[in-house]
Amino acid sequence: MRLFSFHSNLVKNKMIIENIRGIMLFFDREGRITDHNALAMKELGYQMELQQCTVQEIFKNTVLYENRSLKILSCLERPEEATAYRKNQTCFPVELKISIYNKGRSFVGLCIARNITEHKDNLQKMEQMVADIASLEHSRNEIAANVTHELRTPVNGILGVSNNLLDTELQPNQIEMVHLIKHCCNNMEAIINDLLDYAKLSNQKMILEQREFCLREAINSVVNFNRPLINEKGLNFFLYIADDIPKQIIGDELRLSQILNNLLSNAVKFTSVGNVSLEVAKLSQSSQSVELFFMVIDTGIGISAENKDKLFQSFTQVDGSITRRFGGTGLGLAISKKLVEAMGGTIGVDSEKGKGSTFSFSVRVGLPMHEQELNNRSDDIILNDINYYKDLSVENVTSDVLKGISNIKYIDRLLKEAGNSVEVPETQSKDDIYIKITPALEKLSICIEMESWDKAEELASYIRNQLTPEFGDVTKIVFRLLLSVRKENYETSIAIMNELKTFLGR
Repeated sequence: MRLFSFHSNLVKNKMIIENIRGIMLFFDREGRITDHNALAMKELGYQMELQQCTVQEIFKNTVLYENRSLKILSCLERPEEATAYRKNQTCFPVELKISIYNKGRSFVGLCIARNITEHKDNLQKMEQMVADIASLEHSRNEIAANVTHELRTPVNGILGVSNNLLDTELQPNQIEMVHLIKHCCNNMEAIINDLLDYAKLSNQKMILEQREFCLREAINSVVNFNRPLINEKGLNFFLYIADDIPKQIIGDELRLSQILNNLLSNAVKFTSVGNVSLEVAKLSQSSQSVELFFMVIDTGIGISAENKDKLFQSFTQVDGSITRRFGGTGLGLAISKKLVEAMGGTIGVDSEKGKGSTFSFSVRVGLPMHEQELNNRSDDIILNDINYYKDLSVENVTSDVLKGISNIKYIDRLLKEAGNSVEVPETQSKDDIYIKITPALEKLSICIEMESWDKAEELASYIRNQLTPEFGDVTKIVFRLLLSVRKENYETSIAIMNELKTFLGR
């Protein structure tokens, strides 16, 4: 019975060895091969004489036998790339793992190697294909840049001639024709600019400027540029810029305006009735920079879930055509995405077909020295008015002071300076935030259900003001909640509140 069991185990082990998908070599403490599978003979070009060889002959650069001692240089107990040598001394790459069992007089060595020639060939082909595609894309962008540069000259020439014609005596129908020519040239110039920008961004040749500018003036310029079409289509337009955003920032005004114009002009273009909104909020601020969050919201045609992935692709609109219905090159969003990423931010979209879209992006910009000083000075002003806080109780702090100061760290410092033993803990987790805003959130839910929108907006604004700058994700959700409340949108408001509770783990 024992003999049968022993024989059965031998058969099982042999079956396992023969079915391993790789070269399998057993060896002794001198490196002599004691057993192997059939694949080893096939791959290495041996017959049964393989058992007269050593593993150091097969893996010359990995296993050595010196001074009557076996030395394994790599691949011990972990798979690594190595070289295997055939009987005819040709070689091929393998993924090799060597395992050793050495206890007392017992020694068993095992090499398991997988031929990776085909894998490396495929990898090399893929790398070559990637290099070829990159080269083709680079060439395409260079050609596009050169062609568009060449196109700019005749377009400018036509515009110049058109302006000269308007200075002459023309019939009304002739004036109309000249204006049509100018309009077509302006459209052509916009397309040329898009192609040039895309080529620069793709070839990483665009350099972003770092200059001080007024953010509100830049936003107003973008809005005024789109105002004629907004008025022509009879759309309602809403602009909201948070009060705590610095007046002056440092960045590339032209490129930031380009992103905003692409998003806002798209919103106007794809909205036939209803509203278009531009909202700007501050997510966080350090001593030298500020993270801004922009949202462009419309009640237009919206985007289906399956088409969202196409939005930021080049030369694409959601209907798969660059000319159908709305025109354009299909480059606006692709350029915007590359610009936002170049500014260290992210861009995304929340949309549903037939129910409008919300495009949002964040960028981090610098603060000029006078804004940094203003930021520090406002901190000092609060600390200088310290006598007001000397008799504060915990109740007073939580009910009154928090309404006027959004960052709880200020209050902690004030109480310490005043010699007050009561300290307000810093907000360090989502749990702390949830405890802080839960009462207002519950009241807000009731106000929305009763459609008391004025009170609901007040509560939503209060909740947003209580959030410390480091919790940008929470701020984004609450900011969306505030916008939905302002629009008196019951279903969206409830959905965003549920999203907020889910995000906070409640």
